[in-house]
Amino acid sequence: MLFTVCFSVASLAQTAALKKANNYYSTKAYSQAIPYYEKVLKKDSSNKIILSNLGDCYRLTNNSQGQLLCYGKLIKSGNEEPIHKLYYGQALNQTGQKESAKTYFDQYGADSRGKNLASLLDKMKSYTKNADAYKVEIASFNSDQNDFSAIKFQEGVVFASSRNKTKWINKKHGWTSDSYLKLYSTENIGMGVYAKPIIFMGDLGSKYNDGPICFTKDYNTVYFTRNNASKVNISSENTYKLQILEAGLNENGFDHVTILPFNNNDYNCAHPALSADGNYLFFASDMTGGFGGMDIYYSKKENGTWGTPVNLGPKVNTAGTEVFPFIAANGLLYFSSNGLDGLGGLDVYETRFKDEKAGRVYNMGEPVNSNKDDFSVWLAEDNKTGYISSNRKNGGMDDDIYNFEILREVKRGKEILMITKDKDNGEIIPNTKFTLNGDTLVTNEKGELTTVIEEDLNYKIVVDKTDYFKLEDSVSTKTSTEDTFTKELRIEKDPKLSLLAFVTDAKTNMALEGVKMTILELPSKAVFDTYTTAATGDYRKPLKGKKIGDKISYSIKLEKEGYLVKEAIFIYDIKTPGEIKINESLNLSIGKVAVGMDLAKMIDMKPIYFDLGKSTIRKDAALELDKVVKAMNEYPNMYVELGAHTDCRGAAAANAKLSGARAKASAAYIVKKGIKKDRIVGKGYGEAKLLNGCICEGKIKPSCSEDEHSKNRRTEFIITKLK
Repeated sequence: MLFTVCFSVASLAQTAALKKANNYYSTKAYSQAIPYYEKVLKKDSSNKIILSNLGDCYRLTNNSQGQLLCYGKLIKSGNEEPIHKLYYGQALNQTGQKESAKTYFDQYGADSRGKNLASLLDKMKSYTKNADAYKVEIASFNSDQNDFSAIKFQEGVVFASSRNKTKWINKKHGWTSDSYLKLYSTENIGMGVYAKPIIFMGDLGSKYNDGPICFTKDYNTVYFTRNNASKVNISSENTYKLQILEAGLNENGFDHVTILPFNNNDYNCAHPALSADGNYLFFASDMTGGFGGMDIYYSKKENGTWGTPVNLGPKVNTAGTEVFPFIAANGLLYFSSNGLDGLGGLDVYETRFKDEKAGRVYNMGEPVNSNKDDFSVWLAEDNKTGYISSNRKNGGMDDDIYNFEILREVKRGKEILMITKDKDNGEIIPNTKFTLNGDTLVTNEKGELTTVIEEDLNYKIVVDKTDYFKLEDSVSTKTSTEDTFTKELRIEKDPKLSLLAFVTDAKTNMALEGVKMTILELPSKAVFDTYTTAATGDYRKPLKGKKIGDKISYSIKLEKEGYLVKEAIFIYDIKTPGEIKINESLNLSIGKVAVGMDLAKMIDMKPIYFDLGKSTIRKDAALELDKVVKAMNEYPNMYVELGAHTDCRGAAAANAKLSGARAKASAAYIVKKGIKKDRIVGKGYGEAKLLNGCICEGKIKPSCSEDEHSKNRRTEFIITKLK
């Protein structure tokens, strides 16, 4: 009976302890929940819920050994959730067991954190390669409580601290068991010695946490974090969320304290950081729509009002925690994360904020980061000196402020040597301007430029130099395993090609004014140019983008009122630089429509050929006759005599008969194509109208060449009438 009573009392006591633990846990009073969970765990060491909740309490109060105990038991018993492997790996990493940590990171695949953290072992070299660029030394004004987020204020320093204001007021925060945060200030009184910190500008009047804080450049306006326990501020979870407030600042303290418009009772907004121009406010928040946990956001001020917060996206934010942003005067954004690859706990990362977007994110490595929590960077306008916070000294919830100095410029990414050369002769081309993903760069006198580009990105290169062709190229760091590499840009000299044409009157051979030229590119028939000739009759057009070895094809159409339209095809292989003279291969004269003019010359017809002794219209002859049909359709009042002529060779009678048959066949073809019969007359002249002295009959036989004879073999289309 006594055993039963004792057991019942013990059972009731355990139930009461568990109830208290769960109550504290649900209200995020983690430090207060720990002793009650520990008490219950002694009686029930395998309870999954207790191990999970207690592990979370240890994690959220930075107790690595406690996490190893709880999450380790869950994993060993097979009762773990996927997230417990990630948390266990993080605890192993924080205690220096990196190889073991990687095993559990590899096993976690619910989001990108496992992959990111698993890669840390492969990147250990990169975490130490810039260690000489930074100097981190503990500040002299720390207390044995939490001190962090130091920032310059005029000639002094302001920071957040949980140190006690007095010995008889000691309000405790349930999450950490520390006093609530207040803002303190101190001044350097000489030789690196700081005065005893005092409450900054008097008490802000907040019942609970105040800080961190940031200032405008003139120190007239402040932005700070606060959670004030008021019924109007309580969330749907019955907790009080962090908010960002704005206030004026004068010699008497704060005034016009207002809550920024994007705050909400159901999520946290904290850690404000203002850009140098005062137009962007960066902060951390767990508002709906993020990637998980706290994310980094920014709000842009327009017309005096802070706009809707913008999430900085997946380059910065993860399913883990991203907090304590700071935007330096040079545009570099610093923040802390435990979801990206790192040395353990929160690590500080660096990215460039440009065009309202974050670039590639880089872990700052040692000694900025440690295997504990490192966060809250602040730099002066020189981008060289400032402060950082860390719990590396004692771990747990013991945050301290460190003096932070950047000793030299740190080049992030991969170093690339760009070299510009002439494509043909390989000679160096100095002072070449080009763009790399939109950024303008210029090579030196040696045609070289060394710069740093981000990892895992594709870059577009555009070179646009006078007297050279524009070059578009690319370079990628996605596949390169080297930290440095060379990209040679070979640009081709512009041969300064141009089209040159001269339009004349077919009768006078004089320059012709007012001729409309329409030039189409072939085979696309896209308009290359339209132009109307001046009194000089000439035409000139640069051929941009064309190179030696290219082949060009154009359709050229010449039109002038009262003149016959002429169309011709110009095809040319470019072999030398300079002018391309169209007239060397095309007759660009057009004839005025008048009685006595020969259409064959006006429309640039080729000779009409017949098979030996025949008058049948061949396909090649039909193509030429179609040109006549087109011209006569354009001028329906035109009447034409088609005259066929031969040379003197052969019997005169036979030549006359054959030329007559051919003339009639040609005229019949034109009529068949729709021209009225009375508008076209075919006549055969044989050798009766020779153009030169190549006469075959009689006593004197001239020794004419074949070329001279060919001039007599012709078909003329003489305009006989215009109604």
